[in-house]
Amino acid sequence: MMINNYLKIALRGYLRNRRFTFLNLLSLVAGLFVAYVGITYIKFENSYDSYHENSDRIYRLVRTYRSQDYSIIGFPSWSDEASEEQQQQAESLKSSPGIEEVTQFISSPTTEFITSGENQIQNDGILTTNTPAGFVKMFTWNPVLGSLDNFSRGNKKAILTASVAEKLFGFDFYSQAELISSPIQIGGENYELVAIIENVPVNSHFDFQVALSTDRIDYWGSRIYLQTNENSKIAEVEDQLNSTIATFNPRLAKDELYFGHYLQPIESIHLNSNILYESKTPGNKKYITLISFFAGFILIITLFNYANLTLAIKSKESKTIGVRKAMGAQNSMITSQFIIEGVLLSLISIPFVGILISLVIPKFNELMGTAIASNLIQDPSTFLILLGLAILIGILASLSPSIYLSMRGAVSLFKEDLKQSNFQQFPIRKYLVISQFVILIAISSVSFLISQQLEFVDRKDIGYKKEGILYAYTSQVNQEIFRHKLRQIPGVIAVGAGSSFGLQAFNQGTYKLEGLENVYDDSNQLYLDLEGLKAYDLKTTLEGNPSTGLTLINRTAAEKFANVKGVRVEDLIGTQVITEPEYINEETGQIGFPFTIGGIFEDIHLFSLHEKVTPYFLTISENVEMDGRSIISYYPENSAEVLAGINSIYNELDESFPLELEYLSENVAQLYAQDRQTADLLLYFNIIAVFLAALGIIGITIFLTMARKKEIGIRKVLGASVFSIIKSSTKEYLILV
Repeated sequence: MMINNYLKIALRGYLRNRRFTFLNLLSLVAGLFVAYVGITYIKFENSYDSYHENSDRIYRLVRTYRSQDYSIIGFPSWSDEASEEQQQQAESLKSSPGIEEVTQFISSPTTEFITSGENQIQNDGILTTNTPAGFVKMFTWNPVLGSLDNFSRGNKKAILTASVAEKLFGFDFYSQAELISSPIQIGGENYELVAIIENVPVNSHFDFQVALSTDRIDYWGSRIYLQTNENSKIAEVEDQLNSTIATFNPRLAKDELYFGHYLQPIESIHLNSNILYESKTPGNKKYITLISFFAGFILIITLFNYANLTLAIKSKESKTIGVRKAMGAQNSMITSQFIIEGVLLSLISIPFVGILISLVIPKFNELMGTAIASNLIQDPSTFLILLGLAILIGILASLSPSIYLSMRGAVSLFKEDLKQSNFQQFPIRKYLVISQFVILIAISSVSFLISQQLEFVDRKDIGYKKEGILYAYTSQVNQEIFRHKLRQIPGVIAVGAGSSFGLQAFNQGTYKLEGLENVYDDSNQLYLDLEGLKAYDLKTTLEGNPSTGLTLINRTAAEKFANVKGVRVEDLIGTQVITEPEYINEETGQIGFPFTIGGIFEDIHLFSLHEKVTPYFLTISENVEMDGRSIISYYPENSAEVLAGINSIYNELDESFPLELEYLSENVAQLYAQDRQTADLLLYFNIIAVFLAALGIIGITIFLTMARKKEIGIRKVLGASVFSIIKSSTKEYLILV
């Protein structure tokens, strides 16, 4: 019965102060929504790869070579490894003590034609494995049609994801059971379609659209994953694995630059990896921490708003509280009433938070590349956390009026006009306002700093032409005629060959200067022909028409070498550098691969600005063939004509795979995609924080203005201007800010 009375009093109070109730409700909804976003985002980032049934026993094999770790493990004979030897490697690893399952695969970003009957599409994300049994036993994939067991048996089997099947067979593919066991052609090779699975979850550290089983991986290495036995001790398993690897790859074991293999838990890869050749860009713990702080601070602003407005409302009801105390109400009863009112309004906000979640979270998932539940019911654990936060905020917001008003005697509550006097002088109110703005200024400063950093990235001269460069890929058979015809397209400046820029970091090499013993391992090797050099518009010390066969070093390398040798940078021309000095040619006795410095090129940001510029060696060669890549430089204003010309020329060629184009500007932008996502999210959080702070100040200002109606009326009668009245009402807040 007492609870019913409390609830009735609370509801009457909400209606009587509906204006302030609305402001409180609006503040609570915004704050709890941000809390939901922060909590679910952190949970999502920490959930990577945990959906696999035995994820706690799945590890990635990582190799340490030189001073870097590699996620792709090279075969003993690299690209020349025969299928039998590749299989033997997997079997040897599986036979190592403590290992239950092994799979090795490689993913290709290359676009291929996928054909089934008269249907044909273009798709990338093709994964190839020569250990299909381990691939389907170790990882958890959810079949829509067909059986994963069939994928384990034999080669030339194919698995499609639902998105690819939808493109190839239509939206009703799931009702076409006859598709299973039907022939399908991928990249000119014939396969048997054995299963269609749900799309690979977003919270997977590697992705694929199509999985193929084959007897041989056509690459220099593969990604290797192992599942350990239950209760295996990882340190012992690693020791055994290194011994096993030494038996089938003794040359690697003897290499002085090799520092062993280790096992990386699959669940820790996304947030704890700094390894070369990742399938997807790993997460960033610093950004997660930043988002956590923003969400937490916004929740604090919400609490301060709620506490401030609640204190204001309750101070207006001081005489009502005095009557209740005079009629025998105990302090605990008044306190309970305040807390119930505070918690009830917080709970009332939850359904509105749910509506906001269903409307906004799908857009959030698009922005951040996540798969957060857009319905509170779909995520019960987060719903309970949100419920707990709402109750906690309600209790904390009720404490200040509870302590200040319920503890006062009935006479003092009748004697003083709290709504005009005490609330205005109440020190906690000022502390809450000041704290709000300290937090607001702090997070706004961080958000501004991040946006400035991204503007700096956009303006930064990265040392080469970024706009008006694209890469086109063809087979080596057609490259010469393809490039010849490309040069005839109006608007094309140069068509060259060689290394691509705007990359994720790749492996570094060792080198030393002739006559010196120090060996360094921080260089990257690049290759370009003269047209490629022209296409990128690199700034070099070369003059006139340079010859091929030269190797240039970048400014960072030149300054390092000049400092080591104690000479001027200009005097380095003609100096010999020996790369890979650990290698000795058994026939000739030559040490490493020497080159003579033929010139210097100005520093470029080959990778993102997060990476330090290190020594780069650029070899200019007449015949550079790299992955069928052609580097096309063109005037950006002619992009439409150039693109049409490229497509027309390509269609004339007899190519077995579709035209693949990459824009250098997009590759560079992709290096900062995670930065921009985080910056956008923090900007939205910042806007919400400003909104909440403004909401709190508006609420208090309205309250104080209403409380001073008679005073304002008297001042106007005495001739006060509107400006002076506004000044007197806002002066305090301006000083506090």
